[in-house]
Amino acid sequence: MARPTTSRVLALAAGTGVLIFSAAVLIAMRATNLLGDEYTYAAGARTIARWLAGDASAADTLDAVIGTGWFMPGMAIAGAPIYFFSDDPPLWLLRLFPLLLNLGLFALVCAITWREWGRTHAAALAICPGLMVGWYVAAAGWWPEVPAGLLTMLALVCCWKIGMRVIDERPVGWRVLLLFELALVAALYFRGPVLVLAAGLHAILIVLLLSRRPVLPRRLLQMAAGIALFAVLLLPWSIAISAKFDKAVPTTTNVPLVLANSFAGPEKSCFGACEPGPDIWPAWYFSQDVAAETGENMLDVQARMLDHALADLTASEYLASVRENFGRFLFDPMQRLRAYQDRMYAVPEDWREPLIGLVSAITLIVYVPFLLALLLANILPFRRSDNLRTQSILLKAATACAFIQPFVHKSSARYWTGFAPLMAWAAALLMSAWLQRRAGKTASTMPGWIDWAQRGYGVAFFACGVLIAVGLPA
Repeated sequence: MARPTTSRVLALAAGTGVLIFSAAVLIAMRATNLLGDEYTYAAGARTIARWLAGDASAADTLDAVIGTGWFMPGMAIAGAPIYFFSDDPPLWLLRLFPLLLNLGLFALVCAITWREWGRTHAAALAICPGLMVGWYVAAAGWWPEVPAGLLTMLALVCCWKIGMRVIDERPVGWRVLLLFELALVAALYFRGPVLVLAAGLHAILIVLLLSRRPVLPRRLLQMAAGIALFAVLLLPWSIAISAKFDKAVPTTTNVPLVLANSFAGPEKSCFGACEPGPDIWPAWYFSQDVAAETGENMLDVQARMLDHALADLTASEYLASVRENFGRFLFDPMQRLRAYQDRMYAVPEDWREPLIGLVSAITLIVYVPFLLALLLANILPFRRSDNLRTQSILLKAATACAFIQPFVHKSSARYWTGFAPLMAWAAALLMSAWLQRRAGKTASTMPGWIDWAQRGYGVAFFACGVLIAVGLPA
């Protein structure tokens, strides 16, 4: 009998771990009520299912899914099948369905990563998030960060493949370009901020195309076709939400209210103090009332509310808020699990706190070193090969886009589950660079300024971290 290869043993071990953690989380959360934004996404899914069954009009469905304009429709669309057979499915099914969806995406990303980059990268993904129990808690919830993060990782692998074909002056196949655009727009339909990354990735590819000599018009047209496809796929949502609010809206409407609430607080967000209430809802109702009285567009009112709220904001106050945001964003990964504590009805009350402590410990054992790897990979340049250079550029771009969140949003611990694949990628990139250290540097066909750009970014990333940590004098 042939001995099993290392790759097969690794795949078997990773698959076993995924099944064990998935089953354990599902058992613990089988009677856990929805939390916060989960209700909004589930309600949207129910509305879409009713429309597909012929029980609601298209206009009413669209109006309900758009709602306040704060959320992209991807989670509602993906969750609609669960409501085909029941308007009120049991809680265990509400947890099982997104878990299966996310595990399917995770398996796809692992398989493509293994095929394109090898087992070092696949092993990193198998560990992070594969061995992070806290990630499975989010994966069993109606949170768009998990599928958006996985789809973004898939798009990044495709972007790397396109970039390497451009660098090696090989034809860029239509299939990989199509997969890149579809994965990117799918991620965007889950999370609106992906639009920033989409713009960045397309810009990187265009720069790589223009850096080759001679510039091939066919490749530029091919890239233009990809961008056009991305825009066409986004257009239906942009048209629908813009029509509802009578103003151009590419993705979501909540940026002014979120900025005001994050950096001025509800005491300044409504041309003064807002009425008591959860999150940005009081400011939203206030803008609605002002718009009804003045005849202004509600989004214009919200823009004026933002200007008023931030009029007296100083740089030191802003950085202090950003520092607090990063504290929640990076350093409290189990906050979302603690929020479920009082509604985990399948777990006896006396067991809940010890269980959360155990899950937190297991998650942090993986989370901390992989987070450090992500931070380190954003500081260091990678120059041993064009393969590593291209990966480094894309990883840095994706991290920068992910880390914009605390600069514009109060942020919370739910967002790390979206960039968990980047942490795995960073660890694999560092390991690959270390393994190649004896091979020496290979000749590069990329422009010399690429390495200088990596160094400049690393310095800026480190300096930004120090500035946020230390702050400015008042």
